[in-house]
Amino acid sequence: MTEVKEAWVDVDSGPNRHIHRILVLLEDFERVGLVRAAKADDGRWRLTVPEALHERLRSRWSADEAADWHGRLVDNALALLKPGDPWSALPAGAGYWWRHLVWHMQHCDPAQAARLVTFPGWQSAKIQRFGAQSLLADLALVDSPESRATASVIDEVMSGEEHGSRLDPGKQAELLQALGHMPLPRAHADHHGEPEQPAVAGQFVVQPQSAVRAVLQLPRFTFDFALAPDATWLVAVGNDRLVHVYDLETQALRRAIRGPSDMLRHCAVAPDGRFIMTKTVGQKAQAWDAVSGEEMLPFKVGAVGESVYGPDGMWVAYNTSTGSFVYPLTNERWGTKPTSQGMSHLALAADGATLAACGRRGQILLWDPRSGRLLAELPDQPHEIHRLGLAPDGSWIAIGDLHCLRVLELPGLRERFTLEQTRTRFATTEDWLAVPDARRVQIRSTRTGELLNTLEAHTDVVLDCRMSPDRKHLMTKDRGDTLIVWDTATIVP
Repeated sequence: MTEVKEAWVDVDSGPNRHIHRILVLLEDFERVGLVRAAKADDGRWRLTVPEALHERLRSRWSADEAADWHGRLVDNALALLKPGDPWSALPAGAGYWWRHLVWHMQHCDPAQAARLVTFPGWQSAKIQRFGAQSLLADLALVDSPESRATASVIDEVMSGEEHGSRLDPGKQAELLQALGHMPLPRAHADHHGEPEQPAVAGQFVVQPQSAVRAVLQLPRFTFDFALAPDATWLVAVGNDRLVHVYDLETQALRRAIRGPSDMLRHCAVAPDGRFIMTKTVGQKAQAWDAVSGEEMLPFKVGAVGESVYGPDGMWVAYNTSTGSFVYPLTNERWGTKPTSQGMSHLALAADGATLAACGRRGQILLWDPRSGRLLAELPDQPHEIHRLGLAPDGSWIAIGDLHCLRVLELPGLRERFTLEQTRTRFATTEDWLAVPDARRVQIRSTRTGELLNTLEAHTDVVLDCRMSPDRKHLMTKDRGDTLIVWDTATIVP
């Protein structure tokens, strides 16, 4: 804790003051025994809670309540797997589940936990991903002859050496051989022969069709993200001033492009996938070659607020300097005249005929982006708007504000339904809305608001839902900056 605190000794004021206060508070917690802090082999600090405090927290729940809670969390992890896949096929970005799945299983289904920790595929995957120490932590949770024997082999092979994740290839191969496992090229190559895992305690069921395409762990304070048109890679930007490009198949970072000195607030991928557009806090727009990562010049739009996609490669950005809608790369104006200053929260109908934008005073304007003609001006909204959505044909509008989500028919503004959802950042298709709800995502009908499905895979509060331009993929991001890419075709069959 001292080293961590020293890194922030000059941060007693300004925007990072709260970090300094948190570190001091954690140091106080450690002094009185509420937490323990230790430096791991990867250089990062780990906070752990003593068993006495665990016991005190557990005593507030009945055994049945605790088992039910753990069971529901195991169900959430199960949703990340494809049908027939073993637990060792969990996505690389699902770090929480790699570390804590056995702990949750042990509380709701000890027999399943015992099978998992002794299964060769799980043991191999844990050693290759996180080292011997991570597997030993799993084995310590399950008291059985098999788990004790495996722990004994690990201790013998690793005697006098660090058990962490940075095993050299030779030592890793030696350990796997001692355990009777052959090194596997991929963590999910062990599905042959693994028994199907129960979804809930004491109950074997057929796994439902998983809608999860990928799980990515984005950098802290990621502000924006966008999926490439071919859905093979994703770009994310934020507080670290880097443009992160991820491969969805491997769920690994392809490259990190060094951006400008300012924080990046917006990103988008060109409709043909050739380049990435980013916007800094100062609203200066830049373009980066998607393959080489080099900056593309010239990029004529100097100030971009947001951008949205339409049919046939249609790409509309709002130029905050001129108050007009433009094609980002050339700055060619959509329509014939400037629109208005201070527009935000753009939403474009899938047919490209209607563009919705929010003005400074809370009014919502509907435009024909091709002609620049103002189609309608909705009454001023009573609360701050966080997201707009339009029907593919412009026949309804969804408005998410500080307190609720409303769906209104156009042009008459007859209300279809209202959902009491706070600070709603939702995503839309023609038939359903994806709406954050704590750690879940509700899927609701755009006609009635009826709940059609619930997506439960996040382990933290979901803050944002986005739809890919072709409406084939839904992206959800939580407070811990874990992003899940879903296949929309399997969300509501």
